[in-house]
Order: sequence, then C-alpha cells, then structure tokens
Amino acid sequence: MAPSIIVDDADLTRLIGAQWQRFTNSSAAHNQTTTVCRTDLNGKGIANIKDPKLTLNLPSLKGFTLVGTGAENLRLNYTFKNNDVPRDGPVSKDPELFGKTGVELMALTSTDTNTIEIVPDSGQFTLDYVLFTPDKPSGYAGQRLMSDDHDGTIKYTAGQWSLTESVVLPRAIPMKGTLAKATAVGASFGVEFTGADIAVYGVVNSVSGKLSASYSIDGGPASTMTHVNGSQAVSADNWLMNQPFFKQNVAAGTHTLNVTLTEVTGNQSYYFDYLTFQGIDQTQLNATGAGKKSNTLGAIIGGVIAAIIILGCCGAWGRKKYYVYERRPTIYVKETIIA
Repeated sequence: MAPSIIVDDADLTRLIGAQWQRFTNSSAAHNQTTTVCRTDLNGKGIANIKDPKLTLNLPSLKGFTLVGTGAENLRLNYTFKNNDVPRDGPVSKDPELFGKTGVELMALTSTDTNTIEIVPDSGQFTLDYVLFTPDKPSGYAGQRLMSDDHDGTIKYTAGQWSLTESVVLPRAIPMKGTLAKATAVGASFGVEFTGADIAVYGVVNSVSGKLSASYSIDGGPASTMTHVNGSQAVSADNWLMNQPFFKQNVAAGTHTLNVTLTEVTGNQSYYFDYLTFQGIDQTQLNATGAGKKSNTLGAIIGGVIAAIIILGCCGAWGRKKYYVYERRPTIYVKETIIA
C-alpha cells in the first residue's frame, strides 16, 4: 500500500464557531493533541454559531478519513464548496467503539472538489488526525507522509515478527487497526524512504519487564532508546498509544532506517504501529510502500505490474473496515507470522 498523507488536528486552522476547543495533553493521541467541537453549544449565543465548521483543503480527490474518539449520537454533515446541499456523513455508529481513540469516525473514498466543510451536528466530535489517500505519484513536498506497519517496503527479519489486523485494545485502536509485534532481542526491521525528518511510533503495554531498541539512519551510529524502564505500574489492560519511539531530523534525500530490539524482558513485547516522514520534491509514491526516488523505467515497470495485479485480482481489493469487533480487551482477528 502507498503511504497516506497525515495531517494532525493541530495543523487544521480553518475552524468557525466558539464551540471548538484545542487540547495539547491528550496522551493517547497522535502528537498528544486533539480538537473537540461541543455540539451541545450549537446556536447558543452569538459566538456559538448554529453550524460550526471545519474546512479541509484536500491534497487529493481520492478520499480521506477523519480519525478520533468514537462517540454516541455523533452526526457530521459535509458540504463541498460548489454544492450548498448538506450531506449526511457516513459516521461510525458502533457502540463498541464509543469512548475509544483511533476510531475511523468518517471516511469518504472520493471527493468532488479540493475543499470540503465538515459541520458537526450532534454528539461530541473529537478529532485526532486526518488521513488522505494520495491520487498521484509525486507532488508531496512539504506533506507529512505516514507508512503503516503493514506497508510493503518495511522489511522484517524472518520468523521474528507477527503482523496483526483488526486490533482493538481496551480504550483505543492503533493506526489502521494493525500492529507488528516482536518479542526477541535481535528482531529488526528496515525501510528505505525518500524524504526528510523521520519518526517511528509504537504502542506500549504496561506489563512487567523492560524494553529497548536501537535506531540507525543510513548505517550510522545507532541511538538506543529505552521504551520501558521497568519502573511502570503493572497493568495488562493499560496500553499507551501513539508513543514516539524515535525521531530524527535528516537531510532531504533517500535514506534507510534500521530498527533492532536490544532488550526485551518480563512480559514485554515491541509493538510497531507506523512511521512518518516529510515528503520532498523527489518523493515518489507507489502502490507498494514508502516514498521512493523518481525512476522513469521503474515507474513504467511498476505500472505494468500493477495493471497485471489489478486484472488478476478482478477487483478483489477493498478498504479495511474496523467498525465491528468482539468484546475483549485485546483482539487479533488475523495474525500473520513473517516467514
């Protein structure tokens, strides 16, 4: 899968209505920020207008997903700039997800224009970030790009990682409902990307033990990061989401990141969720993974292969849904061991 464009809620500035609030201490959120609209205040007073609005400038017409906290009675209307008729947004209504973070609140697979207005009508709208599906191979300089743990360009050491899908934790859902898990010292993964300023995010379970990993860019000196030092209060139901495992400013160009587990004791496991990097002029997105340096011949070959795959699959591809789950603290509906 190609990387998504990720826009944090804190970077969305076109908000109309006094009922919008910003929070910078949301521990379970991406970058610990959320934006909340108090719809119970709609139309109450001059500042609290009847129809509060969030305007999105869309970098792609291929669709987007609003991700945040599931809420009862949430209703989101939306309007394209060239169409004044409000439409009912396809909002998640699964009661199992109420109160959980990381929920796909609303998703559109295509849009009419590059501007859309989201109008919260009822329920508490808590937004964490927006994911956009790219609609072209290049032109993403300055955009923050996100590669999920299931991205095809992430190479895991054989036999040491399990990839899980449709994951629901007690109070949250990881990025796109997936995680990559390893438990052995020496387990590693690597990824090549064309961009700048990379960050790795994971999930930490507050069980007993210690957890550390080393991170190296382009074969340079490794930075060892302690993710769990052993002093934590033990609670198997406590999961820390969107943890920034590693961040490094790197110059624009093509780089390779390598991650290796250096300490895993007790009941600890390393849960890799996603990584982000800054797009540059040379970033090329494709259907298989992270940004690659432009290569005309490679693009032609890749296009032919993609066409063959599409014809062979006969339209079998589909976007994952994470709206229906069993009632358990942690669920791995599908698990794949990397052989």
